[in-house]
Amino acid sequence: MPRAGLTQERIAATAAEIADEVGLDQLTLAAVAKRLNVSGPAIYKHRSGLDDLQRDVAVLAVNELTATLSAATVGRAGSDALRALADAYRGYARRHPGRL
Repeated sequence: MPRAGLTQERIAATAAEIADEVGLDQLTLAAVAKRLNVSGPAIYKHRSGLDDLQRDVAVLAVNELTATLSAATVGRAGSDALRALADAYRGYARRHPGRL
């Protein structure tokens, strides 16, 4: 049975934080387990391996980036929208370098 409070969403968010700190290529299940203060096998009750974890980070990033870009361009058109889109994308990439 999965540990109380340990969800796929919490694991993905923690993995994304770690990826921002060390890079997606350096992300490990052990690092996520340590950050969440659980044993390594506890993560496997939610994710089958590193590929699943990296996919979760990618999906989280796409959802966050979509919301960020949408918010930046609402009510804008033409070159103003394009500039806002570029600024928002660059800002997201700077804040979350391990997710892209």
